[in-house]
Amino acid sequence: MKIDFYYWNYQCPINYETIMLLREVQADFEINLYDISIEPQLAIDNNIYFPFLTVFNDTIRWRSPLNKSIIKQVKNGEKIIEKPYIIKHSENKFIGEIVELNDSNICLISGRCTLNNSLPGCSKKQKFLSDINNSFYGYLHLDNGKVVGGAEYVPSLQVPYNIPKDEKTAFLTCIYHSSNDFDYKAYPLEKLEIKLSERYDNLITISDELGTFPNGTLEWFLKRGYVDNGVIGIEKDYCKLHLVSKNISHNHNE
Repeated sequence: MKIDFYYWNYQCPINYETIMLLREVQADFEINLYDISIEPQLAIDNNIYFPFLTVFNDTIRWRSPLNKSIIKQVKNGEKIIEKPYIIKHSENKFIGEIVELNDSNICLISGRCTLNNSLPGCSKKQKFLSDINNSFYGYLHLDNGKVVGGAEYVPSLQVPYNIPKDEKTAFLTCIYHSSNDFDYKAYPLEKLEIKLSERYDNLITISDELGTFPNGTLEWFLKRGYVDNGVIGIEKDYCKLHLVSKNISHNHNE
């Protein structure tokens, strides 16, 4: 069985964890690792708009985190079904403490953005972000010192996806977390928009129509002043991705 793993460097700590998993099982499978930040044409050719994508035998696309159980099912010829993560988003905006995401606190995301509380994965992410953004990576949203949300970005020119790119446009890589109880994402995003307006005119991202991955939902962004620039990718029975954008230049000096 062949397993192709496409990943955007270490933008997501799960990329590191998946690579470690695949190395554990590499003796039993034909495994290929493709860093789309080095080969962006692969993202275009394979219609990739996720930080990671697993493809089994050139036919089965798996967008969720990988584990040994999924690999075993595919190996045994069992059908795997990937369901989108859909919840009813709370309209109750939570306002906690906002702190800059930087080298000294990136380890705090390990409990929410990794599969195994992976500190090495966070270290890899820190190196990825520092090479691009120097020292400011976005914001963390805290409740009594615990991470409940956050918003991260990179310059659009650094994005391997097939999206519009220029020096005055930033790309929202991650916004988290979705909840039935509170909206933990709105406040850090508002703060990030203001900060980025010092350098950028526009902020863009990719959102699913109904699911929360990636970033979703489309309706959530539209309610916050983003413009729907149309469908950018379709994953059958999983998601319909839209490119959304917002002019943030008016936020400068607010």
